[in-house]
Amino acid sequence: MSKNFYKKGYTLAEIVVTIIVLGIVASLTLKITAIKLTRVNRYNYYAAYNVLSELASELIYESEDGTIPTSNLCVEFQDRLNLTSEKVIVNDTERTPSCSIGHSINSSTDFSSIVPNLVARNGIRFYNLSSIPSAITQLNGAAGNDLTGYTIYVDLDGQRGEAELWKDVVPFYLTISGKVIPAYPASGSITISGGNSKDAMMFSVRYDEYLTQAGVDKREEHWLVKSATFKEAACKSGYVKSTNYCNGVTIDTHCSLDNSDCILVPLRPIKYLWK
Repeated sequence: MSKNFYKKGYTLAEIVVTIIVLGIVASLTLKITAIKLTRVNRYNYYAAYNVLSELASELIYESEDGTIPTSNLCVEFQDRLNLTSEKVIVNDTERTPSCSIGHSINSSTDFSSIVPNLVARNGIRFYNLSSIPSAITQLNGAAGNDLTGYTIYVDLDGQRGEAELWKDVVPFYLTISGKVIPAYPASGSITISGGNSKDAMMFSVRYDEYLTQAGVDKREEHWLVKSATFKEAACKSGYVKSTNYCNGVTIDTHCSLDNSDCILVPLRPIKYLWK
C-alpha cells in the first residue's frame, strides 16, 4: 500500500479560517459592486437629464407654437433616441418595450414588474411616456406652460438594479414649455434623491452683467452659485418659479435685474469615478 494513501485531513481551525477568508472576499466583492453601481447611476442621472433636455430642445424648435407636443410624446422620443432592439426581462418573462403600454404608477415604488415604454442602448429605461400632459402638483405656483407637463420615470441601471423609486428609478418633469426639472421626494431615506441632492447631480449658476463704463459697453461674467443642488440653482436663477418646488429658496436679486441673465449650468460628473 502506498505510503501516501493515508493523508492528513484539514483541521477544524483550517476550515474555519478558509470560510472566514472566503466570506471577507465575498463581502468586499459585493461592496465594490454596489459602489460601482452607485457611481454608474449617478453618471446615468446626468445622462438622462441631458438626453431629456436635448430632446425637449428639438421638439420646441420643431413645433409651431414653441411648446412640447401634447400627444405622441413617446413616438417623438422613439424616433430620436438611440434604442436597443432587444427585449427586456420582466417577472422572468421576455417583454417588448412599446409606446402603446400605458402606466399607472403615481404611487408605485416597485418598477420590477412594469414593462417600460422605451429602453436606450445603455440600459436606461423610460416609463410613462404614453401619458398625456397634466398639471404637476410639485410645480404648484408656476405659471402657464411651466406648470403643465409630463412626469417621466427613468430606471438608471435597467435590469441590474432594484428597480425601486428613489433608489435607481427617478422622476423628471418635462413641462410644456420645454423645461426638464428633476423631482425630489417629500421625505424619507433614499439613495439618489433627485433635485434636492448633490448626490444625484450638481449645478452652477452663471450670470452675465452688462455695464456701461466711460461710455463703453462691457460684459462681466459672474458665478452666483457653484456645485449646488438643482433646486437651489434653478430656484435662485429663476429657471423654476414654483413656490411649492422652491420651498425655502427664492430668486436671487442678480437674476431679477433687467441687465443680467442667469444661466443654469449642469456639472458633468467624472464617469464612474464619483466618490
